[in-house]
Amino acid sequence: MSESKKLADHQQAVSSYLDDMLFEEPTPQSLILPDLNTQLTIDTDTDTSSAFNENTWRESPFQTLLFDIQGLQLAIPLHELNGILTWPEKPLTKMPGKASWHIGLYSQEHQHTQVINTGDIILPDNYNNTDSESGFIILIDDGRWGLACNKVNEVVTLSPDEIRWRQEPGNRPWLAGTVLEKMCSILNIEALVKILEA
Repeated sequence: MSESKKLADHQQAVSSYLDDMLFEEPTPQSLILPDLNTQLTIDTDTDTSSAFNENTWRESPFQTLLFDIQGLQLAIPLHELNGILTWPEKPLTKMPGKASWHIGLYSQEHQHTQVINTGDIILPDNYNNTDSESGFIILIDDGRWGLACNKVNEVVTLSPDEIRWRQEPGNRPWLAGTVLEKMCSILNIEALVKILEA
């Protein structure tokens, strides 16, 4: 099978998976892949964490970072984001006895971040492309965990009324809700960290 055919099949599979999460009938071009030239700007002078109460942040508009995992667009609320790293040139330090989704340890100064293959957690086996190359590490949980991703897209403001919030965790506890207009899924970082620490 040619590389272009494999890529097209993978993109169609991810599109079907996204359609399933959004509870919509599949459409041929339901997944729009992000522009490779999109630039990200984050106001690093703003302390987003102090503006949110853990239990009420979903009740008012909030900023979120959109990023890409193998063609699936995900969103992380900015108050849950601790930073973004470009993929290091040196290989990550492998740690024995870790789960298959654990890529390795990234260390800088006094911070040690366990980097995970986000696709292994988010995507089912039949949708996960193990050959996909990561370009960035998204830091969460005070930098203790890093989510490997392919692309970082943009920061957008979401209003609670445009989000279909998840009522029950079900078989995707990492899913907080979905945004039909942006064709993306919002990560539940607290639940995701629990999965990683289990």
